Amino acid sequence: MIKLVINVDNHAFSKLAELEFMPVFGALIEWVSFYWVTIIVVLHIGLSVMASLHVLLYKENDRTSLAWIGLVVFSPVLGSLFYWLFGINRIKRLAQREHPQKIKQDFRYEEDCIDFHGQPKHWHSSIIAGYTIHPVNYVDANSIELLVNGDNAYPAMIESIRGAKHHIVLSSYIFDYDSLGQKFVTALAQAKDRGVVVYVLLDGIGVGYSWRKSDRALKKRGVRTAQFLPAISLTGIRFINLRNHRKILCVDGQEAYIGGMNISKGNLVKSAKHPIDDVHFKVAGPVIDQISQVFIEDWFFATGELIKFPSYNSGITEPKKTSVVSRVIQDGPDEHHNRIRWTLMNALVCAQKSVRIITPYFIPDQTLMTSLHAAALRGVSVEIIVPERSNILFVDWVMEANYLRIIEHGIEIYKNKRPFDHSKIVLIDDVWSFIGSTNWDARSLEFNFEINLECFDGDLNSQLTALYESKKLNSEQVLEAGMANLAMYKKIRNNLFRLFSPYL
Repeated sequence: MIKLVINVDNHAFSKLAELEFMPVFGALIEWVSFYWVTIIVVLHIGLSVMASLHVLLYKENDRTSLAWIGLVVFSPVLGSLFYWLFGINRIKRLAQREHPQKIKQDFRYEEDCIDFHGQPKHWHSSIIAGYTIHPVNYVDANSIELLVNGDNAYPAMIESIRGAKHHIVLSSYIFDYDSLGQKFVTALAQAKDRGVVVYVLLDGIGVGYSWRKSDRALKKRGVRTAQFLPAISLTGIRFINLRNHRKILCVDGQEAYIGGMNISKGNLVKSAKHPIDDVHFKVAGPVIDQISQVFIEDWFFATGELIKFPSYNSGITEPKKTSVVSRVIQDGPDEHHNRIRWTLMNALVCAQKSVRIITPYFIPDQTLMTSLHAAALRGVSVEIIVPERSNILFVDWVMEANYLRIIEHGIEIYKNKRPFDHSKIVLIDDVWSFIGSTNWDARSLEFNFEINLECFDGDLNSQLTALYESKKLNSEQVLEAGMANLAMYKKIRNNLFRLFSPYL
């Protein structure tokens, strides 16, 4: 018997196999590549067409519209995804749900029954236009108390919470779970334990500043909380760029707090490592009903639950002899869009002597800037106080890029030397005041849900003017020579970031 032994060279065999199957694998890889490239191309074309059509139909600003179309066309898939996340800036809240508008009818004025509340005659046209812009009544017999910085605001707010007997509603963009936030959590939880009905509404992005610790702590203590447009949800992520920036606290329908102050120990300027200047307002009077109604609508939108809140009883608080005429102006990327912008332009037309503005960010659109320049051209003194350094570095660069354009026609800008001033106040002449949560930038005027009080009162205006002047003493005026002598690299940097100002 003969054995036949055959030695096979493995290396040679693999080479032979490689030669035999290479064309097959090559063709397969080529086909798969073509298949995926085709899918991506078709997907890109479909998404870019849909996104571009949405831009054309719903975007009002030509400059931003062109930028968005360029992005979705020249950035395959990613551009459309970016637009889906950050470019859709309107919510049809009325169309999505049956909104509790019937409650709001109590605040609406009746045609041919406009009450000017004894305001100067040259403001009558502004009041008439104001009803058209935002058809909510001006109401008198209100009192508004200034609470400068958290050192004054927070003790008053916590005291009101501790004295609550029936209902508390609180809305905040940021609710830090620091030593100050824990005091609020405790006070709210203790009120709930006393039988007070408590609702806390937190913004879906702002709640993340403290890793949702405040939200979890409140829920653990049995306090009802909700998130406004949660960032991590199928419904909320599409509107991740739209935030609830309102700060509201209403207690029993008898006391309310409103302004620009979040709940954070940084506003305790006497003890904070990096203090934040700000001003909040304690409100009493019938305008509280309008403030609480804004919370009711926001809670309904966030939860689908229509809550009840007690109305203001004017018999409990005796109105002062000289009271503030006021009303709520709510704004947001919904059916209330542009109401704050129009309210500001409407008031600027009536300015005869002075316009005073305090804002942490001053990046107005061309329309508002033109209104300010028009007032200055009429001989009105227009002054603006901004922080020397804000909490957002590139926003400072954008503001610096605009300084030369702003100070044309005699407008004066002052940079407050405090670490950071977060106050938001507009004063016109000696009668009109505008206070609340709104900044002078695209984020507040286009993307955020905001709440402000439009007020007519000489005493309130005088107090706010005194606050303005105290801040001006600590400020340095921006001069044309200083801006012209900026280093070239700073001018390039500032103007580069200015191109993105409509999206900041």
